[in-house]
Amino acid sequence: MSEEELVEAYRRCAVFCMPGVAELQSLVTLEAMAAGKPVVAADAMALPHLVRPGRNGWLFPPGDVAALAARLGAVLADDVTRRRMGESSRELVRAHTLDSTLDAFEDLYGRLTAVPATAPLAA
Repeated sequence: MSEEELVEAYRRCAVFCMPGVAELQSLVTLEAMAAGKPVVAADAMALPHLVRPGRNGWLFPPGDVAALAARLGAVLADDVTRRRMGESSRELVRAHTLDSTLDAFEDLYGRLTAVPATAPLAA
């Protein structure tokens, strides 16, 4: 799929759903958020760090099909909430720009390298 086709797919969708539990960073969730979409995602791995329940979407217990269907149904049934959540997604994704991510890693590595090493244990 070309980048243009992907952007068009995000434009066409009403809500983005990520039911998987193996998402380490979930770049596709970030892309959907950047496209201004509400997110319904499994409460696992990195996804709870991206979804603010009630603000830009909903989380559901992994494997709970009824909860997933209820969350999707709620978002799809309410145009006003869906638009508000999409706008919140766009706001929240700004914290995940490449520059801010690199700054966070640089800060983390700087703090880790500033910690003095402990003395080796005596034998």
